Amino acid sequence: METRKCLETDVKEIYDLICELKNKEMDFTKFKKAYNSKINNENNYFIVEIKENKIIAFLSLVIDYQLHHADKVATIEELIVSSKYRSNGIGKSLLNNAINYAKEKGCDVIELTSGFSREAAHRFYERNGLSKGSYKFKMNLR
Repeated sequence: METRKCLETDVKEIYDLICELKNKEMDFTKFKKAYNSKINNENNYFIVEIKENKIIAFLSLVIDYQLHHADKVATIEELIVSSKYRSNGIGKSLLNNAINYAKEKGCDVIELTSGFSREAAHRFYERNGLSKGSYKFKMNLR
């Protein structure tokens, strides 16, 4: 297996992984536009895990200053391992990679959100040193 930074040409395989996680299709044109706007932004860190020339996992991290921290914060926006490759240490490897990257960039904290129904993911995060620190509130606008 190989871990590497994402390429623009990875967009379709990453789209497929995210659709697998969400258990639904999204508008690919919109997804591609969002992906292309983020992949070349220096505040974003996108990595994939490759096995047999296929992307089997993806992690996206955003680093930004947050006023309530008065410092840089690393936020994991997506961490996805294809269902047939879970429980093999791939998620842990990507998470550790992101933590090390955030430390190198001088971040104060690393954080993420995870839906209430993703209890297995919550256990994974807690086993790997993250703790529940807040609730995320949202309102759908469309």
